[in-house]
Amino acid sequence: MNIKINNKIYKVKEWETVLDVCRREGIRIPTLCGFEGLPREAVCRLCLVEIGGRLVASCTAKAFDGLEIITESDDINKARRINLELLWADHAGKCATCKKNKMCELQRLAEEYKIENFHFIPRKGEITGCEELDLIRDNWSRVVVENENPCISRNSELCIECKRCINICPEKKFGFNHRGSDIVVGTPYEKVLDCSFCGKCIEVCPTGALTDKNDYVKIVEELDNLKKFSVAVLDFAITEKILKQIENITQEKKIEKLLIRLGFEKVIQLEKENSEDEIIKNIKTEYAKQEKINSNDMVVFFISSKIYKKAKKDNYLDYVLSEREVARLVRDKEKMREGKIKI
Repeated sequence: MNIKINNKIYKVKEWETVLDVCRREGIRIPTLCGFEGLPREAVCRLCLVEIGGRLVASCTAKAFDGLEIITESDDINKARRINLELLWADHAGKCATCKKNKMCELQRLAEEYKIENFHFIPRKGEITGCEELDLIRDNWSRVVVENENPCISRNSELCIECKRCINICPEKKFGFNHRGSDIVVGTPYEKVLDCSFCGKCIEVCPTGALTDKNDYVKIVEELDNLKKFSVAVLDFAITEKILKQIENITQEKKIEKLLIRLGFEKVIQLEKENSEDEIIKNIKTEYAKQEKINSNDMVVFFISSKIYKKAKKDNYLDYVLSEREVARLVRDKEKMREGKIKI
């Protein structure tokens, strides 16, 4: 089968969607709900294209022989901007304090489409004080903030209901609660998240609604403490994940140099999978004796996507950092060097 995209002919397979073809051929179409390997449900409405004079979601539009598609036009861009602004409106003003600042898919799209005038946010003087308070109370009545589980922080205020976490969770721990305008993504009866903590939900979340849980301030203090000897144990194959996370933050590509700049004195790279337990145990025992370092002055970090390890820390392991948390440290250190923030 052949279809025409922007007046150019492409071969397609029967099961492909327009978004599939565009991704394969390098034709960029923005999307927040469309994630590789997950069901396509046209939730965010950012992947709009023009087919037969109508705007349709490319993630659910099936390709068929003779189909003609336009991916960029004034009407398409206007519709995308409106849909993006609706999503962005709830996030305006929260980026500076968000864990995923500069690492957020929604933020990047807002910058790309220059979302500056928020038509869906009431401006000062347009509503009364009582109305404003009622709006704030109504908004916060649906917000769920959960930090009780050992591995994942949840904040529904930053959620855009893209359904990525719902679709990717192997244990089906997430779903929609309430109805209509009160809808919110959460756990059944909003109970504390209790799962195997595989971390897939955090990996796919495009905003800061789902993030890694850790005592970030304490971690920074430990890395900056000259009396502490910080050791980073890099999990097998984690380096590429870290570099992908920081590609928009720093030009540094040498992982050991990057970690030393963060405050680590020793970097250990695992050369095979599932070999961390014995190596981590030996750091505060054998390695400490060998280097004549008091084990009480050592801080051991395991850098890995295995966030379930956060719940299994012991006397030999002080912290588990995901690739996202390393990226956050890099981001804040870069800002600190530029004099923009103090951690």
